[in-house]
Amino acid sequence: MTALVAEGVFGRCVPPESKYAITTNLRGWDNAVKLRERDKGVMSQIVHIYPRFGPFQDVKLLFGALAGKLQLAEGLSLLAFTDPGVFQMIAKHVTSPHRREPIFSLEELQLHVVDVAGIRLYVVAFPAAKTSGVIGAWMNPGIGLSIRLSEYLLSQIDTFTLVKSVSITEAPPQGTFLPETADHAKLRERISGLLHRASVDPEKIRVTPDDIYLYPTGMAAIYTTHSQLVAHRPGTVIILGITFPSTIQLLFETSPHGYKHFGPVDSAGLDVFESWLWEEAAQGRDVTYVLVEFPSNPLLASIDLRRIQALSHKFGFFFVIDETVGSFANIDILPYCDLIVTSLAKTFSGYANVMGGSAALNPLAPRYGELRQLWDTHFHNEVFRGDAAVLLANSDSYLERTAVHNTNAGTMAAYLAARTRDLDPSSPILRVRYPTQMRDYNFFESFLRRPTEELPEPGSGCLLTVDFINTVAAKAFYEALQFYHGPHFGAPKTLVLCYVELVFNRNPEDAEYHRGYGLLRESVRISAGLEEAGDLVKTLEVALEAARKVASS
Repeated sequence: MTALVAEGVFGRCVPPESKYAITTNLRGWDNAVKLRERDKGVMSQIVHIYPRFGPFQDVKLLFGALAGKLQLAEGLSLLAFTDPGVFQMIAKHVTSPHRREPIFSLEELQLHVVDVAGIRLYVVAFPAAKTSGVIGAWMNPGIGLSIRLSEYLLSQIDTFTLVKSVSITEAPPQGTFLPETADHAKLRERISGLLHRASVDPEKIRVTPDDIYLYPTGMAAIYTTHSQLVAHRPGTVIILGITFPSTIQLLFETSPHGYKHFGPVDSAGLDVFESWLWEEAAQGRDVTYVLVEFPSNPLLASIDLRRIQALSHKFGFFFVIDETVGSFANIDILPYCDLIVTSLAKTFSGYANVMGGSAALNPLAPRYGELRQLWDTHFHNEVFRGDAAVLLANSDSYLERTAVHNTNAGTMAAYLAARTRDLDPSSPILRVRYPTQMRDYNFFESFLRRPTEELPEPGSGCLLTVDFINTVAAKAFYEALQFYHGPHFGAPKTLVLCYVELVFNRNPEDAEYHRGYGLLRESVRISAGLEEAGDLVKTLEVALEAARKVASS
């Protein structure tokens, strides 16, 4: 066993180097805080990062070229999309009462429809000084242009044509969206096949490739699902447990009939939720849908899906599960909801060099006919052919990589769980969060797929979280830990991130609220990679010793 050493350049991707990389080498707790605050010193060093965080590399270059073609005045920036609905979406975003600063007026937006290489783009120009007030419309819905699409459009920029400049009250020209290829069809077939593979009960799986819908990101799958469901069945939108903060912000701001969050998802927490449902029903108020992550990131809680499904049938709401963390290589949960959404950029792709998402409808759900008609009516492809090709090629090794991720994460979780404070009073570790270490593991375990030759031991996925006794110990562990620091999970390299500090600690009131059900600042999230398990444990030993020293001082 050899302790690892994380090498690389700050702001560039985790090795191997790639212009399409979606990771960033963000070493240091304080640098994560600076990234959260969009510190200019840190931001200026960022070359690679998760594309939803903002326009970088070829996306940024394309936007510069479009600005030149449009002859935008100095001091203006722009964002471009393939969906004509973004004009109204951005107008609502920038004028939302939830925007703290800067304040926008609609007159400050310029809306242009352009064609490049036969692909129609919807361009929103705005004062660069007010970027912070608009960038959420790029980050949260996840429907921005991909790196590969931007690279292609940049190479074809000489075909630029201004179709029309419009006002916010005008309906823009129809979109061309993006053509589908054989790779799109093969991706749908692969996902459908994986949902059938080693099912707990094959009679409960009837999904076909036609029930699979592809999106440019996992957040785009959530955004589209949300938009379609709230229009179809007006009512309150519910999140149970924790989800990605972009999901929370998106649903909070774009649920016209209300949004509500329930943090605790144990039996007592679901009792509270059920009581609330009865109260709402008595007042004649509907719930549109309930969204859960299974298990949740970063708490790794496994909710009682069967109980939520029973409530959905009783009260008429749709039930949506984000199974990205558990991964449909490991778990078989489609029969227990109306649809699942997935970020294909994580373990499905596995090489941290492409974005993608999917939604899969459950043909055996009571209201499948409604949903299928809804999706078929409104769906348009926005996945670029180059991204579809990479997703397909990368996912060839999905099951093989999943086996390694399961082993490595499980090994690290077991090692750390054997050294928690309840077993060793001198330990800086308060608890380890990984499905096998959680009290609700019985729920997770009941959905594990059957063992097969391709995946002999379905497991609990690549993600774990370590809670420490205080922030000093957590920081000492983090700074000493020679895994790559930065966002993302499901990559070839093991990644670590002070996740709660980065994404939930900007607003003190929000941080205190989420802390109330277990989301601790003094925690570190680890995404297992494909290294040797023994080397990972040795690397943890070194960091744990550093945390012990400060805990005992």
